[in-house]
Amino acid sequence: MIKKTIFLFKFIVICLFYTNLMASEKVQIEQFSDWSVLRQETDAGRLCYITSEPIEKKGDYDKENRGETRVFVTHGPGKAERDVVSIVAGYMFKKQSEVELNVDGIQQSFFTLEDRAWSFGQDEDKKIIRNMKRGNKLTVKGISSRGNTTIDIYSLSGFTKAKQMLDKICS
Repeated sequence: MIKKTIFLFKFIVICLFYTNLMASEKVQIEQFSDWSVLRQETDAGRLCYITSEPIEKKGDYDKENRGETRVFVTHGPGKAERDVVSIVAGYMFKKQSEVELNVDGIQQSFFTLEDRAWSFGQDEDKKIIRNMKRGNKLTVKGISSRGNTTIDIYSLSGFTKAKQMLDKICS
């Protein structure tokens, strides 16, 4: 029951996030190595996030058939939505699958819905962010709806400075 409530809350927040991305202009505030800090003013309020693309993508799949792949840490649009970690895979995940997120050997699981993945709650997000601040490399392993395994590797260079800026501009 708790997992379903967390799921529904995150789903609503993220739907608002991506709907508002299309409705308002995003402004890049700063770039810290491999991480970008962005802000948007939306009807629901200010939305701020940091994001990065993989430095390497592995797997047995058609590289031309895969969409945008990113990791996000988001604040807003309300005060309650802070430090939400999410992944956009660039493909549809296998139904009811989990994604393995690994920061320098420390592993956590994310639940999936369509082409996105989230942690199982706020406490998990805090652990992930703490590990990302300390880490060098983030690895995301997922399974597509076609059964293909993907491994995306992200650099954490610039993450800590980007996160500090995120907290400053979206307090």
